[in-house]
Amino acid sequence: MLTLYQRLILGCCLLIALVTGVSLLVRTSFVQLAALDASRHKAGEALAAVAAARASMATEELTAARLSTGTAQSRQFETQAAQTQTLLTEAGSRLSSFDASVSIDDLRARHERLLKHNVSPERLAPELEGISSDLTSRFDALKLRHDSVVSDAEQRQARLRARLISACGASIAAAILIAAVMTSFVVIPVRSTARAARRIGQGDLQQRIEWRQRDDLGTIATELNRMVVRLRDLRETESGRLQMEHQLSDAVVQSIFEPVIVTDAKGHVLKLNQAAMELLGDRSDRMVLANTPGGEKILGAIRTVVSMQRASTGEAALLPMRIGNAERSYRLRTTPMRDGGGKLLGAVTVLEDVTELQEVDRFKTRFLSVASQKLRDPLQRLRLSIYALVKGHAGELSILQRELLSGAEQEAEQLDDLMADLIEVGELETGRREMKFERLRPADILRDAISRHEEQARSKKIEMQLKAFADMAHVQADRRAMRSILDNLLENALRYTPENGIISLEATEIKDGVQFFVRDNGRGIEAERLPAIFGRFSTGSDQGTGLGLALVRRLVESLGGQISVESKLGSGTTFSFTLPFATVTATRHPVEVG
Repeated sequence: MLTLYQRLILGCCLLIALVTGVSLLVRTSFVQLAALDASRHKAGEALAAVAAARASMATEELTAARLSTGTAQSRQFETQAAQTQTLLTEAGSRLSSFDASVSIDDLRARHERLLKHNVSPERLAPELEGISSDLTSRFDALKLRHDSVVSDAEQRQARLRARLISACGASIAAAILIAAVMTSFVVIPVRSTARAARRIGQGDLQQRIEWRQRDDLGTIATELNRMVVRLRDLRETESGRLQMEHQLSDAVVQSIFEPVIVTDAKGHVLKLNQAAMELLGDRSDRMVLANTPGGEKILGAIRTVVSMQRASTGEAALLPMRIGNAERSYRLRTTPMRDGGGKLLGAVTVLEDVTELQEVDRFKTRFLSVASQKLRDPLQRLRLSIYALVKGHAGELSILQRELLSGAEQEAEQLDDLMADLIEVGELETGRREMKFERLRPADILRDAISRHEEQARSKKIEMQLKAFADMAHVQADRRAMRSILDNLLENALRYTPENGIISLEATEIKDGVQFFVRDNGRGIEAERLPAIFGRFSTGSDQGTGLGLALVRRLVESLGGQISVESKLGSGTTFSFTLPFATVTATRHPVEVG
């Protein structure tokens, strides 16, 4: 039995032989057709030459009849006789190349002798008439020969054309047959192998590929058959190994002290450890997260991780949850779960108990708030004293004294800013800060922020741009909080944007609210600083208090939004935060009441 390659080579050789044979046949046929055309052309030329000589002879005969008896030949007769002689010579040449059996050389010789001997007009006319009569009989014989040659050539040409058409049709049919046979011989084994491989891939390990030739397809078939045998052997032992691995993974998850929740990509619970069962209840309920207080926050973190395909953690993911009569706080740590091929399977959520840490953090916050308030009054008196000295109320100062007081005044002002930020953060942490929510127009908020910092931007030659539609939907926010958020973000942008830079304030509507942007083309933020950029006392220079961005994050979260930052060193920074839409209250016109 032929191998796959041998079949391909045989098919190619048959096609080459077929093409070569047809090419030779076509070439021979065209050569024969050309020869027949040449024969017809020669016959036509010979007949035309004799006809021309015959016509010239008739004209010469008429000219000779008009000559007077006893007079010399006229110039007209001489000219016509010369032309007739030339045409007879040309006709004899054409006849010799066409058919040597029909010749007029004797007539041409008689005519030539007649002209040389200067025959009298009485004898000239009968001689010319005799030559003309013989030439006519030769022309008739040549006409019959011409008709015979042309008819034979046309018949042979018709046969050759018919043979060419038949040969081309037969060659096309043969080529189609060879192609069909070779396709069946080559494609059918490959498709059969592909079908068997597909069934094996679908789990049918009883399949076997029958191709025993020693070619590449045979090698593939042999290796696939060996692989199927190995897979069958592995399947028998795989179930036991998987069961052991499943038990081991269950034991690992159950041994973790913190609550662990394993979910699929849709948030359905797949596995809970003992600590998570104490929080959420029976693990047989796949929708337990949707039916548990606080479960929506876990589902939101899972959806975020699944959509972004990266881990989510941070202080913003704090989840209060009650166990018995105790209120505990947990930090969500959600990580996407993938198989060995990288396909997303779901998410693993760990609830880290941060109740004690929050208590310590609240104690620090209260301490800083109290300390800031207690220190602020002495600081204000110190600033007043420095101001009085700078203004000269205590006497004239020297240059050195003025420089020292100027530096002290700047340090006191920075310390006062730090106290103000600490007090505001403390109010937010302890809940003493009350938000007065109202309907605010995004474009108006951004326009007011630009007007507050326009002078500072102009002094640094920085262009400030507003990109927000005036008719955007209202947001539900606190005016004072919005002022603090935008002022802190703009002060950061102005601090790190060079001269002739651009700061853009933008707002756009999204699904559940409005997203605000503060963009600059400054130096950007280092990648290692981005994860902790919203932490307390996080600053990249000696300017600022380091509490501005922490305050911004707290304010945004208090307004029901989220804040994020995107930056690349040397390419500028973009802060973005979201606020919910303002609720629309239905009102009725007084005329409609009642």
